[in-house]
Amino acid sequence: MRRTPIGLFAISLCVFAAACESKPKTNPFENKNAPVAPPPIKETPKPQGPPDFVVSAEGPKVGWTYVMLEKADGKQKLSAAVGAQREWVSGKEVKLRADRQAKVAHVAEMLRALTESGASSVTVQTDTRTEFPKTVTFTAVGALMSKPTCSIVAKVLTERRNAVWSLSGGTAVKSPKGLAGPDMAMTQDNLTNAARRCKDSDVVFVSGDEDVEWGLIYDLSAATKVLDKVTFAKVVLIEPAPVAGRPVKLD
Repeated sequence: MRRTPIGLFAISLCVFAAACESKPKTNPFENKNAPVAPPPIKETPKPQGPPDFVVSAEGPKVGWTYVMLEKADGKQKLSAAVGAQREWVSGKEVKLRADRQAKVAHVAEMLRALTESGASSVTVQTDTRTEFPKTVTFTAVGALMSKPTCSIVAKVLTERRNAVWSLSGGTAVKSPKGLAGPDMAMTQDNLTNAARRCKDSDVVFVSGDEDVEWGLIYDLSAATKVLDKVTFAKVVLIEPAPVAGRPVKLD
């Protein structure tokens, strides 16, 4: 049977139409230059590196988590939160940032938790006067091999004066009150005179009354690092604070 040209044209048209229909249809409104959407996140990405250890006016914070120490189980939760970061704490020199308005008790509990988790040292950073160092490394009481009874104790009092005496007790020499807190120049003189009477100790114990903000205790601690004629190798925070002039018992 002989096919006519019209028949051949019809067959070709059908084949072409079928081929066109087999190709995927494009969206005329599609933006080919649009960025490719990232794959959906199946789980929350874990933070890289060590967490931040902070004590703010609101309380201690490990990473992104605040711990309410005022609650009955607050200390246990702080220990657990720090213990969960043991890989960044045990045997490490840990950095702790403490705000000036933080509570001294909160800073003390954070230092305790870090030490109990194996930190080799804890260096605290706090904003302070221009003449003082911005960081001070604190030593745990239990890390001291010996504590001569003549060792120096310095405390910020409620009336914003500094008192200096020794572990064995005795008269607490008090500095006057300055414009923005204790008179630090007089405090440094008192620390120097006390240290000269106790050449067997390179330790200074610092503390503050309950209503004293951390910033003033930090200033006192930092002042011990810039004395001209004596040197304190170790700074130890005592909390709760002892009574000025009375013998100090260290647990």
